Amino acid sequence: MRAAASALLGFALLLAAGCGEERDPTEADKGGWRIAAGTYGNVVPDTGNGGMRGMEVVLDRGDASASADFVRCQGTCEASGKRALRRGLNGVSFAIDHGGRTIDVLVGPAGPDAVEISADWGQGIESHRLPKIARAVGQPAVDDAAAPIAPAPPAPLVPSSPPPLPSPTP
Repeated sequence: MRAAASALLGFALLLAAGCGEERDPTEADKGGWRIAAGTYGNVVPDTGNGGMRGMEVVLDRGDASASADFVRCQGTCEASGKRALRRGLNGVSFAIDHGGRTIDVLVGPAGPDAVEISADWGQGIESHRLPKIARAVGQPAVDDAAAPIAPAPPAPLVPSSPPPLPSPTP
């Protein structure tokens, strides 16, 4: 009985030994994962319908950002606006509304110049690697779609009566 208790205590101490703060590199700011500031995306033209396809996320301060701008394109591009970030052990996440559901979108590092986006869009969890890009593609498409259509220029006025006759007196 005493040997079992000693073995159990030794096992518990062994498990706890690796849990110290200096040994857990999974958290940012402790030598673990990092996400660099920038725009990450894979939005491309969709030849099938003339629209765009892919996703884009902007992290203005990387994993230290307070919020993220997220765009998802499936024919047309839909922006979710600025979303507050939550930090986790392996990345950051934010919630968006999609089809009447709240979806958690997870953003994790995928190397020094890419992130991996994971979310359940209604057909199981999908993960996509988004490389760092020089400029946004999806957000300008959202802005263009939201811009009001300029009204047509007014039609020239057609006179409804004949022009006046010249005066007979000089």
